[in-house]
Amino acid sequence: MEFEILQVMRQAAGTLFSDKQIGKMMDRQEYRESPHWARPILERMVFERLIWKEEARFLFPTEDQEQERRRSAGKQNAAQAGGSKPEQPT
Repeated sequence: MEFEILQVMRQAAGTLFSDKQIGKMMDRQEYRESPHWARPILERMVFERLIWKEEARFLFPTEDQEQERRRSAGKQNAAQAGGSKPEQPT
């Protein structure tokens, strides 16, 4: 099921989905029984860094979004590494 979810999200890269939307698209019968059935699968995919989670929604990033996140992460790391000296106890 994880592969099928990843395929759907890859086709709509850059689009935010809720766990309920994914669950409904993938298996309507399971959705009727438990609307949030896809949440554990999506959370595991976030943990494995296959997709992103922004607030309460899930997203397969576009190439532009990945590059922007890398660029901003690099700027933050550079600022933290050489930005300020730790205070010396007196």
